[in-house]
Amino acid sequence: MIQNQKNGTSFRKQKLDPDINGMAGEIAVAKYFNRFPDFSVGPHRRGYDLIISGRKVDVKTTSYDPGYLQCKLHKKLEDADIYLLVTADLPHYTIQGGATAQDLLRKTNIKDTGYGQFYTLEQFQLKSVQQLWRNRYAQPK
Repeated sequence: MIQNQKNGTSFRKQKLDPDINGMAGEIAVAKYFNRFPDFSVGPHRRGYDLIISGRKVDVKTTSYDPGYLQCKLHKKLEDADIYLLVTADLPHYTIQGGATAQDLLRKTNIKDTGYGQFYTLEQFQLKSVQQLWRNRYAQPK
């Protein structure tokens, strides 16, 4: 969390809440897929949080419901294969769905929702976890 702030990956340097929610969202996804989350401390610029069925998964967590699945404009297709949106209502975290990198990282998805421009999909545009793995990849479990 502190390391994320030093890396410049956190918007609000004075608050840890977004980092705590982000880590909790990653734990929720890891639990769903019966994986162990990465608890390593230190800089890493992998571009993804977990590997599930050989696919790189980047977990995005928001306290808004419905929320937006967003990622920065510098993201590349090879950084992650799938992006998942988790909504947080402490202590409850819900995987809302996701999108493939090919579906999210499109110029037509660049939007400014009040915090600058990001690749953005609204929650209703997301595919379910089952759809993401059934349509493109092996079953997640």
